Parts: sequence; C-alpha cells; structure tokens
Amino acid sequence: MSEGVIGGIHDDATYAAIDAAWDSWGRRDTDVIAHLFNPAFLGGPRWPALRQAHSIARRDNALLVASSGLADPTEWADAAPTNGYELEVYGITPDLPLDSDAMTIAHSWFGQTVMTVSNLVAQYGFEVPDLVDRDGVITIELAEAELPAEAAGTYLEDGAAVVMVGITDRELPATVDGPLSTIRLLNVKLLTAAEGRFCVNNPRGDENARHELTRRFAQQGHPLWSSLTRPSVV
Repeated sequence: MSEGVIGGIHDDATYAAIDAAWDSWGRRDTDVIAHLFNPAFLGGPRWPALRQAHSIARRDNALLVASSGLADPTEWADAAPTNGYELEVYGITPDLPLDSDAMTIAHSWFGQTVMTVSNLVAQYGFEVPDLVDRDGVITIELAEAELPAEAAGTYLEDGAAVVMVGITDRELPATVDGPLSTIRLLNVKLLTAAEGRFCVNNPRGDENARHELTRRFAQQGHPLWSSLTRPSVV
C-alpha cells in the first residue's frame, strides 16, 4: 500500500485525534507553519510521509507550537504500517506577543527551538520513542542554538542550548489514540545552562538528575512551558 493510499484511509482520523489535544489547550490557528519547498528534497531529514508542518495554538497567556507530520500514517517496507514515528513534539511559551503571526513565530527563538527538535526527531526516527520508553525524559543538546543575545549567560553555553523532552503534566495528554498506533505528544522544554549541566555533571547520575529536574519544574509551576525569564531551578 502506498503512502498516498494509506494516508487517504487514515489521515482524517489521525489529524482529528491530534487536533483535539491542541484544541483542548487553546485556540488552534487554521494556518500552519510550512515550507515553500519540502526540506527533505533539499538535504534535510525525511519526515515519515514527507508532509512537514507545524501547528499553532493560542491562549490569553501563552502560545503553543507543535510538529505536524511526524505521526502521519506511513507504510514501511519492513514493518506494519504505523502513525509515522508515533509522536509529535510541542512547546509552550508565554514570551511571544500573543498576536504574533505564523511567520514571526516561526522565526522566533521559540519556533526555531521546536522546529529544530522536530527535525532531530525525524532524523533519528523510532530511536526517540524508544529512549523515552526507557528513560521517561531525555535531554538533547542543540548546537548553534538561535536564542536572543540576552539569553547567552543563562540559557546558552558555548553557543549550545539544552532541551528536555518528554515532561508530562495534566495540562495536555501524554498520548492520543491514532488509527494505526498510539501517538505520543512529547513536550520540549528549554533548560537553563545550569539545569543542563545538572543533568550531566552531578552526583545523582543522569537519569536521577533528569527526574529530579522534572520534580522541581512541577513545584515551580507550568512544567511544560519554556521561557527566557524563568528562574533556574538549579
């Protein structure tokens, strides 16, 4: 079965399941962030069914950006069909003007962070959900991160930023039921440089340190949110 055929059968149910989660959080834009030319044809990572976009949802106090395409119904040569890599990633921030248009959001530090993680997930595929299954939450270093200059001392170290992927909170469901497989909704949270170091260089060990951070984020409030003004919990 070709991707076009399997998509024709299962796309609507996939989009409805994922969109319902974003709609439960805020007001979802009808427009999405998309590319004029598919990056997969320009040397970028190949998303499961080649559709590569990002959705936007809004509240009165925050914006959400989420990948759209990583869970598209996909036929594999060596495995049963799935909802793509069985996940979509998303981030939430209060930092951007709430009336920002899609282009402004896409070019912001926040949009670039979520989109960079989306492409890394596309590059590594099923390795990402396997790591989340094993570790619960994972950290990823983003080399040459695009953050404002004023964030350099707090959020950047040697030009790199660190994000935590997989924090869960009742603000959004951790999974939704896709027509072919369960789809994870993986949160992307920007860490301060001190928090990033805490995950690597501390006596607790990496896994315990990551879970200690998630505990502190829950105490801090809004554990799914990323902000350049958030006080470090380390």
